[in-house]
This record gives sequence, C-alpha cells and structure tokens, in this order.
Amino acid sequence: MLGAIHTVTITATNLQNIEDAYSRYFGYQVVDRSPVNPSLAASWGAPGVAGAAALIMQPASGAESFLRFVEGSPVPDYVPLRSYGWNAIEIIVQDLSALNERLLDSPFEIIGTPAVLDFDFTDAISAMQVIGPAGEVLYLTMISKKVPGLDLPRANAFVDQTFIMILGGPSLEQTTSYFSETFGVSSSPPMDGTIRVLNRAFDRPPKTKTTIATITLSGQTLIELDEMPSQAITRPSHADCLPPAAAIVSFEHDDLDALGAAFIAPPEMREEAPYFGHRAASLRGAAGELIELIEKR
Repeated sequence: MLGAIHTVTITATNLQNIEDAYSRYFGYQVVDRSPVNPSLAASWGAPGVAGAAALIMQPASGAESFLRFVEGSPVPDYVPLRSYGWNAIEIIVQDLSALNERLLDSPFEIIGTPAVLDFDFTDAISAMQVIGPAGEVLYLTMISKKVPGLDLPRANAFVDQTFIMILGGPSLEQTTSYFSETFGVSSSPPMDGTIRVLNRAFDRPPKTKTTIATITLSGQTLIELDEMPSQAITRPSHADCLPPAAAIVSFEHDDLDALGAAFIAPPEMREEAPYFGHRAASLRGAAGELIELIEKR
C-alpha cells in the first residue's frame, strides 16, 4: 500500500546556496553528499543526471523526512506554479510569525504572507508561501489546534518535516483515478478553496476558487491534488534530466512486487541514503509527475 512521504527530490543549480539557506534559516542538517548513482538516474528515466552532485538534508527533529537536491542546469522556461506536476512542498513549522520575520531578508522569496487557509473545513491552519533558491515552492504551515477528521503532525523543530505534497494536474478526476487504480487509495470529496499564490501565478481574480481533493497516507502525511487552470502547461525540462524544482516524491510502500505497476526500471536494492538498504523503483503518474516507491515491509 502507498505509505508516508519519505523524500522529496529537487533539482537545483547551486548546492552550496541550498545548504547555506536550509541550514541557516530552517535548521536543516546534512545527511549525505554522494553523487547520483547511474543506476538510480536510470530508474528515474533521467540518465542525464548520472554522476550529478547531490545533497540530502533532514529537519533538526530527526524525522525520517528528507529533502534531496540534485544539481542540474537552469530551465529558463520554468515558472513556479504554472505547470503540471509536483508544484509545492508543504512543511510543518512551530511559529509562523517568527519564521516570517526570519525569512524577510533571506534567499527565500515570500510570495504569500501568513494567513489562515480559506477552506470551509478549518480555521486552525495558517500558512505562508515562499520560493526557495532552487525555484521550489514551499508552503510553510502552522497548525494551532487539532483538526477534526485530519491526522496532522506536530512540529518538533522550528521547521520540521514535509507532510503534504501538492500535485497539479489538468483534471482532478484524472489524478484521483490514477492514485485509486494504481495504489488503491481513495481521495476526499472535491472541495473548493482560495489558493492565493496560484491565483497570482495565473493572474486570476484574488477570490477565484480552486477545486482540490486530498489523499490521506500513513505517517500523518497527505497528497493534495489541485485541478490546474486551463493555462497550465507540461513542465519544461532538459532531455534525459529531472524536471526543475520539485522533481520526484518518494513514498514508502509495503510490497513492490505486488503492485503490478509499470516501473521505469525494475525495483533494485539501494544501500545509499535515503534508501539505507531498501528496494526502490519509480513510475510516472497521470500528470507526468515522477513517483518513487521505497519498499518498507
């Protein structure tokens, strides 16, 4: 079964800038600096990143939640939030106001100031949005109280783990059906809410609603599926390389052999971080997104 979010892989042009930014402003710690193994690159369908420098970081809480940055060339046509695929990384934080102050003069560009989320189901969640030094979009989220019907994590560090990944697709029906048919996971009923940064990215009126659904996973993690505006495009990228910004999301899975999915390459045991002796394999989703599965029996 599809399990918790484990690792998010981000394409970046300068790993030193990444390390400086995430360690100084988020308190993240370096786990590994090994280059990308050629067989791993092939398993992603991205042989062009074989041997590329990579950096794996982890929140100070020690949560088994990793950000992996792989060095790549800039993609001039990439604009955050305007293409299909993994569009944003949502991270749980302890004090949103203090974090906002810290980020005012930082490599993280604030594109959405702290605000309570505009969804009918809760007023307990507030968030801000930033673009990081790799062009990655981060939703930085504070949860002030328990939300009925949702099992959400508690932040055990100033900036803690990734707990939601936002996937943009041309059709909500298409993306929900893919996850249901491939992994046997169900999604919530569709709901409408105002996503400020998405409206600004597409020059839409500020109160325009976006239809979304969520998939609840183990480990207090979720996937948010956004139905993108009609102007959204397939994410531009270099041939044989990973797409820019948030490129891959790795999830835990209990049995790769039983899945019966069309993997890019057969599952393979991997000793390096962040696999640590577990098998992994990758596939492409309905919106063109890369999904990696790490077998945790």
